[in-house]
Amino acid sequence: MKFRTEYEARPGGFILNPEQSIVLLGSCFTDYIGKRMRFCRWRAYPNLCGTLYNPSSIANILRITSTWENIFDIIDDSIAQRDNLWISWLSDSGCTRYTKQDTKESVFSRLLDLHNNLKEAKALIVTFGTAWVFELKDRQGYIVSNCHKFPSDTFIRRRLSISEIIKEWNDILKKLSDFNPALKVLFTVSPVRHLKDGFEGNSSSKAILRLACEEICKLSDNADYFPSFEIMNDDLRDYRFYDNDLVHPSDMAVDYIWEKFQDRYLSKASRGLLAEGEKVTRRLQHRPIVFGTSDFAKYTASNQRYEAIEFYNEFITKHPNML
Repeated sequence: MKFRTEYEARPGGFILNPEQSIVLLGSCFTDYIGKRMRFCRWRAYPNLCGTLYNPSSIANILRITSTWENIFDIIDDSIAQRDNLWISWLSDSGCTRYTKQDTKESVFSRLLDLHNNLKEAKALIVTFGTAWVFELKDRQGYIVSNCHKFPSDTFIRRRLSISEIIKEWNDILKKLSDFNPALKVLFTVSPVRHLKDGFEGNSSSKAILRLACEEICKLSDNADYFPSFEIMNDDLRDYRFYDNDLVHPSDMAVDYIWEKFQDRYLSKASRGLLAEGEKVTRRLQHRPIVFGTSDFAKYTASNQRYEAIEFYNEFITKHPNML
């Protein structure tokens, strides 16, 4: 007797290689998957420009970093002051500083980091979180990446349409192809619930994102879709797989989705490599359990640490492109 419908991973549109770097952009779900990649020694770079929730803000960051045109004017145009702090509409609070110049330098550093890593990456994972956006009321069409706790009357809140997302992302994929011809792009819709939009608002938002992803992938040979949203809602489908806030997936749920991701995009050899990388990390993080303060106890702890470092060095010698 079956009590749930389990997602059966089929081969994706392309195969990923853990020995090649990968960039991840989007909602906080991006950080969850990126963290697991890095734990396995994959050279993964999640959210170098901070958490980005909507497709337009992610596209804007990629447009800036892939073309690198008028970069300083764009950054300067994004700066605003709130109380005694300077923020950037391009970033989350990670770039907020006490002086305008410091904020500009912080934003530039993030963009440059993304620009450099995106140029070398073989794959980009994009996670759409919500189709709802906030536009500055006094600057028509300027969508912010983060509201930075400004008063609500600073913005116009609206929902992106499917056609808007498709049009913008078709343009971005062409720019990315010119910037890095080897880059593969993997789209997914975040399973994190945006209940601030209400049940109806969250549901319609996710539907728009899902349909947009489907059309974008149809129009590109270098794009594929991974169903993290569907796995969470149709396979796991239970509140026991959510964190205490009942909004974010639990660690168990993310681990399960991560396993399905590997099934879809990694070869058997690559999965074995990540398992070996995870073993390296666990040994490096292990704190030797020894009793007493004798010279022998100290020697035992030191020896265990030495063995872990030797294990890491051996791994890196075999796989120099891993972290």
